Amino acid sequence: MKKGIIIALILMSIGFAAVTTSLVINGTINYGYDSDEFGVYFSEAILDGVVHNEYIDEGTKKSITFTTKDLSKQGDRSILEYQVMNNSKQYDAEVAINCERLESGGNVSETQTSEYTEITPSPASLTIKAQESRKGTITVELKKVSTKDIEEKFKCSLTVTPTEREEEANEYIAEDSCNNVAKPNLGTNGKLIPVTIDENGNVTKVNKANEDWYDYCNKKWANAVILKSEPLKSYDDDQQINMDDIEAMFVWIPKYKYRLWNVGVEDPLYTVHSIEIEFDTEDTTDIDGVSCATPMESGKIGNCSNGEYMTHPAFKSFDVDGFWVGKFETGYKDAQSKAGAQQDNSETSHIIIKPDVYSWCNLTVKNMFNAAKGYEENLQSHMMKNTEWGAVAYLSHSIFGINKEVTINNNNQLKTGYAALPTADQSKYLGVLGDGVPFNTAWNTENGVTASTTGNTTGVYDMSGGSGEYVAAYVPESEKDKSTFSKDELKTIDEKYFDVYDKEIKLNSYDKMILGDATGEMGPFDNYEDEDNENRWHNRWYADWSYLADDILPWFARGGAYLHGVVAGQFYFNRYVGAVNGDAGFRIVLAPSN
Repeated sequence: MKKGIIIALILMSIGFAAVTTSLVINGTINYGYDSDEFGVYFSEAILDGVVHNEYIDEGTKKSITFTTKDLSKQGDRSILEYQVMNNSKQYDAEVAINCERLESGGNVSETQTSEYTEITPSPASLTIKAQESRKGTITVELKKVSTKDIEEKFKCSLTVTPTEREEEANEYIAEDSCNNVAKPNLGTNGKLIPVTIDENGNVTKVNKANEDWYDYCNKKWANAVILKSEPLKSYDDDQQINMDDIEAMFVWIPKYKYRLWNVGVEDPLYTVHSIEIEFDTEDTTDIDGVSCATPMESGKIGNCSNGEYMTHPAFKSFDVDGFWVGKFETGYKDAQSKAGAQQDNSETSHIIIKPDVYSWCNLTVKNMFNAAKGYEENLQSHMMKNTEWGAVAYLSHSIFGINKEVTINNNNQLKTGYAALPTADQSKYLGVLGDGVPFNTAWNTENGVTASTTGNTTGVYDMSGGSGEYVAAYVPESEKDKSTFSKDELKTIDEKYFDVYDKEIKLNSYDKMILGDATGEMGPFDNYEDEDNENRWHNRWYADWSYLADDILPWFARGGAYLHGVVAGQFYFNRYVGAVNGDAGFRIVLAPSN
C-alpha cells in the first residue's frame, strides 16, 4: 500500500491593491477513488458560504477555480470549507494538511510567512474512519492592507496515509446481503419474461432459476420484458429476443433498508457519500440506536435518528419485497417525432418502454395516472411515486449501483436512453437549450451506460434529463391544481398509489419530506446564481435543483428535462401544477403482490 498519497492541491492566489483584496483558489485534485482497496477523495468545496459544484473526476477535469469575496480591511477573512470522504472498507485514513507559500514562479518560498496575509488550515490533521467523511477549513485572513499591488500564492496539500483495520468497515452490510436479495416477482399472468442484457444491449430470455440472471453484488440488476401482443412471438430460454418484439422493459428494485444520514435536515451526518444499503425482506426491527420504524408521512421522523437503519418506504405502501421500475421513461408507441408523442390521453395501447423512442409528454397528471394504472392491473401497475423514485436513486448511489451522479440524457427530441458526451458543458444549457445540443450517445455504448443507475446496461435510464417526470406525489387541497383530478376523486383512490405531503409545505421547507423520497435528505440547501444569471435552490448532492411542491405548484416532478443541464440529476426535484407540459412525461412501476 502506497503511503502519503496527495489527494488535493489547492493553490491560493491573493492579489490586492490599496484596500481591496480578492482571493482566487485554483485546485488540482486527484480523484483518488478505489472501491476495491483504498479510496479517499475530496468531495465538496464551499467558499464563503457559496457551494462550488465543479466535481473532480479521473478524466478530463482536474482543476477548479474559485473567486472569493473582496477582503477590503484588516481582519477580513475568506474561508474555504471542504469535505474529505473515505469510501474504503478496510482502511482508515490519516490526513495531514500543509500550506506553503509560493514564489511568483511557483516554487516554494524560503519565507513561509507573509507580511500581509495569514493562512490557517483547521484542523491541521484529520482522522477519517472507513466509510466516513470529515470536514475542514482553510482560512485566509488579511493582516495588513497594502497600498500597492501585491500577489501572493499558497499551495495547500492534503497528504493521506492509510491505516489497515483489523476488520473491514462494512458492518452496515450483513454478510451475503447482496447474495440474498428478494427474488424478482414475475407475477402470475405470464407477461413478465426474465431476460439478461449484455454490454451491447442484446436481450436474451433466461430461465428465472438461472444463477446468471442477476448479481447485485456486481451491479447486475434483474431485468424483465413484456412482449408486444401483435405479433405475439414465443421465445425459448437462452434465445435472443428481437428488440422490435419488445413492448416494455423493467428493472427489479429489491427491498432494502438504508442507513439514515440526514433525518434532521439541518445537521447531516455527511453529504455526498455512498448510501449504505442492506437488502432485507423483513422490516427493520425498532431498536433504539440501531433501527427505526419507517414514518411514511410528510414531515414526520418518528423515532428515527442519523446512523440508524430504516426500511425504505417504497416497499411498504404495496407491502412487497420489491418492485419493477420502467427501464426508460414511458414512450408513445409508433410516434415518429417529438410532436407525435405529445398526446393528452390515457390509452394504455400507446405505452412503450424501451430505448430510442419518443417520451410520451404533454398529458395531464390524471391521464398519466390512469394510463399507468390501467396498463397491467394484474401486476399492480401504477404511476411512479416520489418514494419509489427515491428508492431507485438511493440504490444507484450505493456500492450496488453507479455510486455517483448519472449522466444527463440531453437529447432535445426527448428520445429515451441517451447520454451526453463527457465533453458537453451542461452549464451553458440551463433553460436555453435549442437545436444546438451537444452530441450524445445511445444507451448500449461505452458512454451511454454512464446514464444508467448501474454504469452498465442492466440499470435504469433517463433519471437525469430526457423529459422531466411527473410522479404520483402531491400537496392536497390546492386551488391551483391543474391535474384535472377533482379533490373528491383523489380522496377515493387507494392511498397506496400516492405520496401525499403536508398541505402547509413550502418550496424550501425541506423538513416536510417523506424520509426516503430523496428530497430533504439531500441537503443542506443553498440558493445562488447559476451561470445563466438565474438564482435557484440547489442541494449539496451535485447541486441538483431542489424545489418542493406547495399549494401553488402542488405536483412533484423528478430528474429534470434535457434543457435543465447541470441542475438535472437523479436527486433533482421540482414542482408543477399538474397540467400538460411539452417537456414532462412519466414512468411506470409494477408491484406484483407477494
